[in-house]
Amino acid sequence: MPLVYRTLVAVPDDEGDLVAVASAVLSRWLSKRGNSGARVDFGSSGRHELSNRSRALVARHDNADEGLTFLRLTTESEKPDGVWRTLATVVVDPELSPWNHVWIDMTVDAATAAPAPDAPRLDVMPPEAARMLLESVGAYDGAHPLHPCPRIVRGREEADVSALLSTVRDPLRRMAVVATGAPEGVTVADWRNTMAGVLSRCMGMCAGYVLDGAALERVGRLLPRDLDVPAGGVRTFLPGVDLTDTENAQRHPRMSPATLDTARDGARVRNWVGAALSRKVRDNALGLTLPGPLRAIDALLTEETEDLRRRPYAPAPLPARTTPTGSGNAIAHQSEQDSVTMAELAATQAQEEQTRRLREEVRRLSTRIGELSEERQALLAETADLTEELDTAREERRAARHEARWLRDQVREAGLFRLAAAPAPRDPEQRPPSSVSELLERITDGTALPHLFFTIEDQTVYELSESRKETLWVTRAWEALLALNDYARYQFDNPGSGLGFHSYLREPPDGYRVIPVKRLASQESDYVRNRGKLNEKRVFRVPAEVDPAGRVPMYAHIKLDIEYGICPRLYFFPHLGPDTTNRVYVGYLGRHLPVQQSN
Repeated sequence: MPLVYRTLVAVPDDEGDLVAVASAVLSRWLSKRGNSGARVDFGSSGRHELSNRSRALVARHDNADEGLTFLRLTTESEKPDGVWRTLATVVVDPELSPWNHVWIDMTVDAATAAPAPDAPRLDVMPPEAARMLLESVGAYDGAHPLHPCPRIVRGREEADVSALLSTVRDPLRRMAVVATGAPEGVTVADWRNTMAGVLSRCMGMCAGYVLDGAALERVGRLLPRDLDVPAGGVRTFLPGVDLTDTENAQRHPRMSPATLDTARDGARVRNWVGAALSRKVRDNALGLTLPGPLRAIDALLTEETEDLRRRPYAPAPLPARTTPTGSGNAIAHQSEQDSVTMAELAATQAQEEQTRRLREEVRRLSTRIGELSEERQALLAETADLTEELDTAREERRAARHEARWLRDQVREAGLFRLAAAPAPRDPEQRPPSSVSELLERITDGTALPHLFFTIEDQTVYELSESRKETLWVTRAWEALLALNDYARYQFDNPGSGLGFHSYLREPPDGYRVIPVKRLASQESDYVRNRGKLNEKRVFRVPAEVDPAGRVPMYAHIKLDIEYGICPRLYFFPHLGPDTTNRVYVGYLGRHLPVQQSN
């Protein structure tokens, strides 16, 4: 399902009811397809036939307690060149404040699996719904407005010039900026109307600006020569403008006045100009990826839409039947009445069967919604934890840089100028492993983690491989092992301290590595420990000097993930202190162990 169009905008959450506004706009858009489009209900999820070859699917999620609403309209049209789909999505979520989000995707399932090499490219025009939405809401790209039509920049208005330059330099900008100067002999207003037609192929994928002579002069003084906006030409500023990098300027296409002049007759411009300008703009827009929170919502709405697509349609009502009149054949009249009765009975039975299926579907969807809600809460909790970890890491990095600068200043004040200017030696610490095989290789090496002893089975670890999260799990496992190794080293260096691993993580000693304390579970639940089969799953091998039986229960474990599914765990047993082996034994690394007893 190749993507052929995308626009993604943010809307301030103080601009009123975005879902209501978007629903009204999309309803007007569908009404242009005929009376069937006007009957599409945006208040709840459902599927609607627009014609024999087109349909609309509405997926909607409301949670009044959390104040969030997700709405997606999907239209599908069967055309000779394939199935065209337009997806309009609206997200209102307090977690994303101060912004709400709207994006429109258009995809095409080509009629042929492999089009001929010389086949013409699909002529893609932005859906009119995108223009209607941009006209109805205060849309922003990064910190600056995204309008459906080019804006005029007049040099006498300092705010206009400053806004254009700020938009070009905006590091949060994701869409392109297309800027042009009015050519000689054409008014700015006429050139703006011309560029509105030229950029109609790019609508929603770029912000357009038309500069008058004074604005061109002022902007020309503030931009590098290699990033000029030509009069009678066009400059496309892609995201990531670096005004100091001359090589970076080559990324931002420029159509010269001479080139554009060959396609211009006064204020009119030939169609190929719009097609040429739209290529880079469109490629940039199609390369956009949704931010992480929106990707999760997109996956949820995609699954909901697929469920709607599989849902059976309600049968059309049967046409009214008329009985023969007059003084004719009484037997024929009775036979007609019997036929009507049988038809009514069949229709009633069909409706009852349909009602039963719909109730089952509602129960299934309700169960699925509950599961997804729980999964969402878990993902939100994980996101909060990761955000906290990121903030902590950034603060530690900032403090470390400050300390390094302070130490160099102290060394310099002591007169050791050569030492103060010397670069730091190479960090001897290995980077985290990136795969399960590399992790197992380091574990079996025996030198990196001298205070740990492993009795894990390789097979359980290999179950974590070939997953999209393999690198994350392996990295977290390595961090956990380093922390356990340093904890054992601390206990060896400080005999009799009696410091538990939880306290060690909560108040880490200087010079020893740790992990976030939230990843540690010091104990299993009573339910797990008191159920024989579940408890047995947590008994792992240890050397005879630790326990003559060669096995001990290990309840302390480290959570490497909290998402549903494999959700790996690392189980360990500290054997530290007087008359012990002064080691930490790692007995299990693999998928989440069962927590419910099965028959």
